[in-house]
Amino acid sequence: MKKLIILWAMLLFPCFVHAANVNYDITNFLVDATVLEDGSMHVEELIVLKGNFNGYIRELAYKNSKLKTYTEGNIDFANSSIYNASGIQNVKLYTKKIVAEEISFDTMDEIFTPLVPITIDRDAKNGNYYYERENDILSYKMYQSANNETVAFLITYQIDDVVVMHEDVAELYWTFIGNGFTDEILNLQIQVHLPEKDYQNFYFWAHGDITGEIERTKNNTVLATMKKVDKNSVIDLRMIFDLDTIKSDQTLRHSKQQAFEEIWKIEEERAEKANKQRETIRFMLDFTKKLTLLYFLVLIILWIYIYIKFDKEYKSDFDAKYYREFTGDYNVEVIDYLMNKNITPNAMSASIMNLIYKKNIKVEKKEDIGKKQQYEFELLNNNQVTDTEQVLLDFLFEEVGKEKKFTNIDLEKYAKSTKTCEKFTRRYTDWKNCVTKDAERERFYETNGIPIVSSILMLLFAILIFMVTMYYHVEYVVSYFVFPVAIIFLFYTIFIRKRTRKGNEHYLRWKAFKNFLNDFGNFQVKELPEITLWEKYLVYATVFGLADKVEKSMNVKIKEYTEIYPGYTNLDFGWNWYLYHTINESIHTAYSSSIQATQANAASKNSSNGFGGGFSSGAGFGGGGGGGHGF
Repeated sequence: MKKLIILWAMLLFPCFVHAANVNYDITNFLVDATVLEDGSMHVEELIVLKGNFNGYIRELAYKNSKLKTYTEGNIDFANSSIYNASGIQNVKLYTKKIVAEEISFDTMDEIFTPLVPITIDRDAKNGNYYYERENDILSYKMYQSANNETVAFLITYQIDDVVVMHEDVAELYWTFIGNGFTDEILNLQIQVHLPEKDYQNFYFWAHGDITGEIERTKNNTVLATMKKVDKNSVIDLRMIFDLDTIKSDQTLRHSKQQAFEEIWKIEEERAEKANKQRETIRFMLDFTKKLTLLYFLVLIILWIYIYIKFDKEYKSDFDAKYYREFTGDYNVEVIDYLMNKNITPNAMSASIMNLIYKKNIKVEKKEDIGKKQQYEFELLNNNQVTDTEQVLLDFLFEEVGKEKKFTNIDLEKYAKSTKTCEKFTRRYTDWKNCVTKDAERERFYETNGIPIVSSILMLLFAILIFMVTMYYHVEYVVSYFVFPVAIIFLFYTIFIRKRTRKGNEHYLRWKAFKNFLNDFGNFQVKELPEITLWEKYLVYATVFGLADKVEKSMNVKIKEYTEIYPGYTNLDFGWNWYLYHTINESIHTAYSSSIQATQANAASKNSSNGFGGGFSSGAGFGGGGGGGHGF
């Protein structure tokens, strides 16, 4: 009789039958957001539930009450209420039962059934929704029961004035998943589109669980994905882009500040923190007293031995403060490796200047472009150039330039272009490797693997102490220093840079030569070498990073020189002082631009780097938020 009554109830009142035991999973949560040219954002959300439930409650928030109040010109770009929107409108709700397991953004384009609003919650049935508002939160209770079924809820709405206009860039900083979501989300995808255009500035970050990824999928689109979002988690996205993307600024928020650098700094710190969290291994060392004391005793003895044998520099008879001669018969760029065991852009600048000095390259001043000085470089010959110099010449005149000519402007554009930046970086690396090989042939540094092997063994010893301590739960304060000291010792041995006798002798002479160039302006003209060497001095000053300072000193000394030696009054010194500054500046600009452009190209791939890739920590400071849960 009871079964018969239930059957009649299901036939007569099918829409009022609710799921008995609420038990479901959110298998997919897809957000497709489009920033409009008026600064608003159209949002479509697809929430897919599987299991037993009566419906789903979605709470939309356009303000984050936890954000700090702001005043124009005094914005905290890490936490500011300027990122709140002014409202949400045009909310539309739909539902449908899903048969296929494959869910994508294309699912949003399928036919859904609109939900019908009601004014009294208790009168609700399948296909209805009940609306409530509390302050800045809009709550939508959507009714669609399921019994071990899959149901999708589609919500569309528009967020007003979501874009913030700064003095240098426009910005979207929005919380798509607020801490009000009390369910675990198994697959989250947030796709944000900007208006279609050629972007000069386009950077993006995501914050929340650091297991997420964000990438640029199209010219104007980014996609953030997470395989699982824990309940009460916060996920937000931040994007900065060109100001002219937004065509109207009548109702938008204006910070009255330059924002790019500050935002970049904040996001780099967040990204760095997230990367460290991904790789951090927590070593809580608690060793037994005997093992710890033995470890430190062995370490101290070994450390002293390695310092004396493999790190302490050889003694030299040369101890002069100044030296004016050129040491060795190697090229100027090799000196960079000797002084720093690294090749910097200064070395490339010096190499180009040296080729000009040797008359392999001819330079001609061209018409300036704006405030930028322009020089044209022409390859005259390959006489007495080294293999490494030939690598540089091939790159500059065959790839950057045409018909054996290029300008400093061409070089900077080549390095900055997204099409050629990676090629610039590769060719710079190839040249750098050639210089390194040239320097290694000079045998400036000793090579010995004993210190590193010893430090690795000591590190393994520290790990052993750690395992013993953890197993026996030994408490001894000193043991907490064992592992950090082992790491420090490892880094110490890795960065040992002991020079050979020849290397140390050359190092001290070049160091004294650098002192001479640095103090060039303090010498009397009569104390200085022949003026015919000054141009060569300027070449070497570049590799030491002193070109600008030495150039200015030489300009002053030339006037003194012509006063003392009147016969040189009309001397054509054969070089343009400003050329050296321009070359050095262009090389550094090109190098920096290539790195930034290459990183920008890789932003959509993986790991947090300040402008895309993996998620960063620090979520919850964008506008909006909200939450949701089934019932």
